[in-house]
Amino acid sequence: MTPQRSLSLLLLALAAPASAQTLKTQPAPLPRVTLSAPGYAAQAEVRKAVVYPESGPNVGPTFQFSPAQVRVTLNRPGERWKPGFVADMPPAYVTVTPVQNWLTLYKGPAARLVKERLDLLRKINAGKQDMSVFRNWLELPYFPLVNMAQAVTGSVQRMKTPQLQGVRYLAIYSQETSVEYPRSMVFYTFQGLTHDGKHLVSVRLPYAPKSFPVEAGQSVSPENGWLAYRQRAMTKLDAENGKLAALDALVRSIRVR
Repeated sequence: MTPQRSLSLLLLALAAPASAQTLKTQPAPLPRVTLSAPGYAAQAEVRKAVVYPESGPNVGPTFQFSPAQVRVTLNRPGERWKPGFVADMPPAYVTVTPVQNWLTLYKGPAARLVKERLDLLRKINAGKQDMSVFRNWLELPYFPLVNMAQAVTGSVQRMKTPQLQGVRYLAIYSQETSVEYPRSMVFYTFQGLTHDGKHLVSVRLPYAPKSFPVEAGQSVSPENGWLAYRQRAMTKLDAENGKLAALDALVRSIRVR
């Protein structure tokens, strides 16, 4: 998939203004979640589902939908994140969501996208997915849906813990494909399922590799120039693979009951 096509698919939700959010009851029971997150103050909450109209003049933005889930916000000492809108996500978090809640959140085209991502994650877990294709334009599984394209990934590794199985990687999401990205745009993520397949676990943590500039770099041409830059950026992210043990340990500590 080309970056332009990927961006256009994910930005469809921006075409019309959203109506006021509504709350929707989802029947799947929410689990109890524990984890070990050294260096963070963990704040757990049970979140109700947030939905919008999916058609008509007040269609809602896909990326602001949110299923009923358990979310653990990870604050640095002395900090306390505050959401900018009802479905806003913090920079560091763990979410545990019944798979059924993701499958019933959307009714329109986004429902197919959710199913495709879940099927891809299952295929990765089963060892039936050629991981080399992610070096091109197939996007790695990521939840929640966002209004940006998966521009660069690296340090991709399957993970299996006592309770979870999935894939972890470093990523940059962006609406831009013509600049060199700053280190602040890089983050660590794990996307996985509990072994019984009932819960989706998503982890996102800041990660700022020193091989990337502090500020956005120079502009690059949208065709061959940017594609060459993307390959270099992927190589830089791959080089961080041996430095992710502490973040991997946080994922391994997650228990879902």
